[in-house]
Amino acid sequence: MSRYPQARIEVFVLWAPYLQRDSRATAQRASLFMTDRRVRHYWDVWRFGTRVYSEQMNIPTRFAWDMMVLYRPQAMWRENAPEPVFWLHGSSDFGPGYSKDALEAGLKEWLER
Repeated sequence: MSRYPQARIEVFVLWAPYLQRDSRATAQRASLFMTDRRVRHYWDVWRFGTRVYSEQMNIPTRFAWDMMVLYRPQAMWRENAPEPVFWLHGSSDFGPGYSKDALEAGLKEWLER
């Protein structure tokens, strides 16, 4: 985010209890690493994101976390989630694996506006 201070993007981070030590308090501490004004943090206690992404990306539910999903500007969530433009997963076993370079390539159009 600091490399692209003028980029017109919004980042929504869903923190959820996936590991035994995960809690709202640990999520709040971790959120201190992403303090940019364009970043919003949410505690997803019911793992809503897991269910949505599991179905949408055809990933087993227990692995539908540690993901980055990109939507077009003005994408609206209605009855179903909008189709992502681009997405990455923490494990390449379940989709495109992420790296800094892959993320920048997927965001390139929005970072250079």
